[in-house]
Amino acid sequence: MENRIYPIEHKGKTIYFSNWANLDDPNKMVEVIEYTTNFILEKKEYELLEIIDISNSYGLKEGLAAAKISAAKTKQFSKKKAIIGVNSKAKQFLLNFVNQMIGKDIVAFESKEEALEWLVID
Repeated sequence: MENRIYPIEHKGKTIYFSNWANLDDPNKMVEVIEYTTNFILEKKEYELLEIIDISNSYGLKEGLAAAKISAAKTKQFSKKKAIIGVNSKAKQFLLNFVNQMIGKDIVAFESKEEALEWLVID
């Protein structure tokens, strides 16, 4: 699980990268989402910059429910949150739904590099 969340240094700022990519099993998806969520909660740091990669993962109802809970729990710690891998209308719909539920914008980007650049701009 250690490869599922880790810090990246970019232009003097620390960005936490959550790897939710390649998940198609509901139980594994929930396990990964809960693991990365607990990592953020245990840090108890505010103003975090985050990227979530959902490339090649499927929007299973269990994963959506876990992602919604995760977003709500970590919202207080997050300054800006980007997501990559939103490459279908269905994933965009799910992202819009999560954003409505938590009242905060998680912004989608085509690439990790674009997300990194956006996150470091104040």
